[in-house]
Order: sequence, then C-alpha cells, then structure tokens
Amino acid sequence: MQDRIQSFIASLDSRVSAIAEACTACGACARVCPTLDVAGIDGGDPVGLTAGVRDILNGDDAPAASRAWAQSCCSSGRCLSVCEEGINPRFMLTMARRALSQDVEHKERQTAGKKAFQKMSRGVRVISRLTLPPALLARLSPPAPSDHDGSPEFVFYTGCNMLKTPHIGLLCLEVLDALGVTYDVQGGPGACCGILQARPGDTENAGRQAFTTLDKFAESGTSRILSWCPTCQIQFGETMIPEYRQAGGVSLEMSMFPVYLASRLDDLRRQMTRPVPKRVAIYEYAGELGVMAAVRALLGAIPGLEIVEIETSSIGYNNASLAPLGSYHRQNMNAALDDAEAAEVDTFVGIYHADHREFSGHERERPFKVANYMELIGESMGIAVEDRFKQLKLMQDADAIVASSMEQILAYSLDPAVVREVVIADLLGE
Repeated sequence: MQDRIQSFIASLDSRVSAIAEACTACGACARVCPTLDVAGIDGGDPVGLTAGVRDILNGDDAPAASRAWAQSCCSSGRCLSVCEEGINPRFMLTMARRALSQDVEHKERQTAGKKAFQKMSRGVRVISRLTLPPALLARLSPPAPSDHDGSPEFVFYTGCNMLKTPHIGLLCLEVLDALGVTYDVQGGPGACCGILQARPGDTENAGRQAFTTLDKFAESGTSRILSWCPTCQIQFGETMIPEYRQAGGVSLEMSMFPVYLASRLDDLRRQMTRPVPKRVAIYEYAGELGVMAAVRALLGAIPGLEIVEIETSSIGYNNASLAPLGSYHRQNMNAALDDAEAAEVDTFVGIYHADHREFSGHERERPFKVANYMELIGESMGIAVEDRFKQLKLMQDADAIVASSMEQILAYSLDPAVVREVVIADLLGE
C-alpha cells in the first residue's frame, strides 16, 4: 500500500503542476464565485485572485485575498463550466488549500485528521445504535458483502454519517428492492472517503483511506457506485478516483443516488401511485452534481404533491462546505425555514442526511413537518421507515434520550456515560 500511496501523491502533484501551467489567470472562475461576497473577499480584481491561486499551486507567495479564497471556497460548482482551458476550478482551489496546509507541521496535520476521524467514528457508532436494532443495522452496515448470483449491479455507498439518520438509508434500499436492483451496501467509518484527513492536509492518510475504500468497491465485482453523500462524491470523483485509475485500479464510475433514481423515473411512476397531498418546500444547494434537478423531478412525479418555491437556497454543495463561512449557514437555514412558514407549507424537505440532523429539531417551533425527500417517495410507494433520530432529537434532553434508549444501549453493550456525551455533542449539538 505504501508504494501505491507514494505513487498517488506523485501523480496528484503532477496533476496540480499541469493545472498551474494551464491556468491563464483569466479570472472567469472568480467572477462567478459566490463565496467571495459571503466571505468578505474583495472580488474587484478577479485576474489577480486567480493568479494568486496559481502562485499558491506553484509554491510561491500569494496575496492574502487569494489565500482566503482558497481557504473559504464553498464548492458551489458555478465555476465548473466557465474555464476555457478545461480546468476544474473547484479542484484547483481544493489543491490550493492542500498547498496552504503544508505550512502546518506534518505531525499536527496528522493529529488533526486522526481526531476528526475518531470523533466522527464515535458519533456514527453510538447514534446508529440508538436508532436501529441489530438486524436493521446489519442490513445498512453489513459485516460482509451480500450473496448474489454473480456481481451486483451497483454498490450503494452510504458514506459515513448517513448511518446517524439510518431511516433514510433503509428507504433507499427499499426503493432499490422495489426496482429489482441488485446491490452491495458499503459505508460507515471503515469505508470512508478520506475527507477528514484531507481537510487538514494529511494527504498520505487521506489517500490510504480512500484507496482502501475504492479497493472494497472493486472487490464487489461492479464498477458502478451509487453515492449518497455529496462530500464523498466530490472527494472520490474529483480527487481520488482519477488517481486510483492512474495507479492501476479498476475504472470505477460514481454517481449520486437521486440522479440514478431520476433515470428510472418511468419505472418509479408505476410504483408511486399513492397520492401525497402536501405542499412542500425544498432546501436547495448548489454543487452542480445533478441532485437538485433529480430531486425536483422525483417529487414532481408524486401524485398530489405540490412543490412551493421559496426564495432562499444555499451557495454550497451541502452544509459541511459552508463551515469556513461562519454564521452564513445558520442564518441562511433560518431564512429558508421562515420562507417555508410564510408559504404555509406542510413539509420542509431536506436533501441530505446532515440537513435532516439539523432541520428535524425545528419541528418543535415550526407549523410544518421536516422530512427527507426519500420519505415522500416512500410514502407514495407505500413504504415507511420509522425516523428514530427525529424522535430523539425532538426530546431536546440528553437524560431523557438516554433513558428512552436504554434497551438499545444494553443490546449493544454501550457505556451510558459515553452515549450521553455523544448525544450532547453530535445529536443535540447540531
């Protein structure tokens, strides 16, 4: 593995050098970037901004504004179609962040990545066990590949944090079953995309984690991966899979789950026959992953359902991408909730698992329900899965949550004190 990782880093460095050489610093990507205004970065000189990013990639000094842009990029994807040189500016800025991280000691970067991964792993392990009995958890996070007659059509890849809101994942599997699709399920901390190591600049361990996961995908016997998480989609699709192919790995194709469902819309229509007479508002993201158009098409095919337009949407591809922008996400989210209330909707619809973790607690003070779009698809198909996460979140009391979960705590031999810590930090803290 070590030889592969060194080859991966060398290939990545070569790719970055080629981008720096190809970039003409025309400023087109900066002109369409929504991050600048929100982050308070002066976009008056887009040519200078992009030239500074190119300087960062070359290891040269760069203006503070260019450094700030690289550090705060929300990956909106608006830049993806504007570069006349064929460069992916989102990837370019990701690599600029990587270059800037090298100013931090290697050991410190490793420690930061390790701590982030450990925190995520603990949260996923505890919350998934509070929300699912062992048999259902084994379905969504199986200990071994499914037994198929031949290779499955797809790997359904949950990512890591979806397991905190497992009813969404189980709904996805029920819909795949209804479509007659064969699949393996992979995900959880043992099949991470490496983003938590990549963010602080621990490229070596990010590559090691990602390649391990990609090897698991390849071992399934299919090259087609359905990804739920947009962070994983971008991390794998733009950074890791190209290098994996370069290193001799299987040529894997990853696409977002709702995009695939939308491609099967004719088949789904025949099963989405139960009317869902609701007015819904969607909290939409950017990202250019095809997800928003797909979700709109899917919900638009549900009989009786009305999509109500609201003014507020997000500039990032999901809420995690907005972390460098301070209070933007919180303020924007609250504005969207206000818009939905003013529009008198029945349901406020989130797209991703992280949305659901944040939005579900707002049912306490809002006159509408909160749901993931998969719940509405399931309702129209006659499929329902209990949302235990929301039940716990709405309690808003760590001791009450622990007390109500004692059967699960005992079944999984969890430490109640650790459970309480995770509930406060990971369930109530969002």
